[in-house]
Amino acid sequence: MEDPPALADVDGLAHEFAELNGVRLHYVTGGSGPLMVFVHGLPQCWYMYRHQLAEFSRDHRVVAVDLRGFNLSGKPQRLYEYGVLPCALDLHALVTKLGYGEAVVMAHDIGVAVGWSFTLHYPEMVKALVTVGGAHPALFERELRDNPEQQQASRHWLSLRRPGSEDFYRENDFGLFRSIFERMPFLTEQDRASYLRSWREPGAIDGILAWTRREGWGPPEDSTPAKGNYVPEVSPLTTNVPVLAVYGDADPYIRPGCYRGLGEYAARLEVKSVPGAGHWICEEAPSLVNGYVRGFLAATAQPLVKTGPAIPG
Repeated sequence: MEDPPALADVDGLAHEFAELNGVRLHYVTGGSGPLMVFVHGLPQCWYMYRHQLAEFSRDHRVVAVDLRGFNLSGKPQRLYEYGVLPCALDLHALVTKLGYGEAVVMAHDIGVAVGWSFTLHYPEMVKALVTVGGAHPALFERELRDNPEQQQASRHWLSLRRPGSEDFYRENDFGLFRSIFERMPFLTEQDRASYLRSWREPGAIDGILAWTRREGWGPPEDSTPAKGNYVPEVSPLTTNVPVLAVYGDADPYIRPGCYRGLGEYAARLEVKSVPGAGHWICEEAPSLVNGYVRGFLAATAQPLVKTGPAIPG
């Protein structure tokens, strides 16, 4: 198969690099105003936020970063240089380098782990946190330990973290990843080609899998206990930072139970469930997601309030 074209650009965005914490990070940026940082999930890259970048660059300085190990960012050699905490420290360094004291953080999938870690370590730097398709560390731990539905939904982590799995995921030109993305009717051929290009970057699949091995997320397996708390160095796991949690109730990877009890950890919380939506809702329903974020940001200066539907179960 021929190489796909380079990742499609979004009008008005520039590609930049920064040397931070010993790693060269790639990010796209545009717009002006308050800072809004976007943190992607697995196995994606900055490109997953193309719809949000186009929308929020109208009145924000937008920055979408490739996490270390992904796409055009650096791929460290040592396992401990991957994972949640190093990437949260990268966010701190990037926000500081850009000359800002705070940012709105929007995160998806494993990016949610980075976003929560950044928020819990540096609450003074987070104006608001938006999570999409990802769980709070205490709730992810609970669900992986106690909830058979989430245990089944998270079995893919066991394969991703298994030693020597690089060849399996490279097989047939990243055939497993491609088959997942080919089942998404909301992606164009250009979108799929852009993601394939990112997986073909030298060392990218190794970086992705190093991430999963470093964290060791997953349900119980043989003598290995469940693990979901990706911020073990922080206690308590609570915040007063305004939080918007958006999730698809048909998400096959993060089940609704992961949001049950979130109000115990986020004092200023809004929850939005998208009926029938799956895991990739920033791309599946961008106008709806963007509208939720717009409304949430407009309300962040209001007094303490908890809204949203009751979490099922």
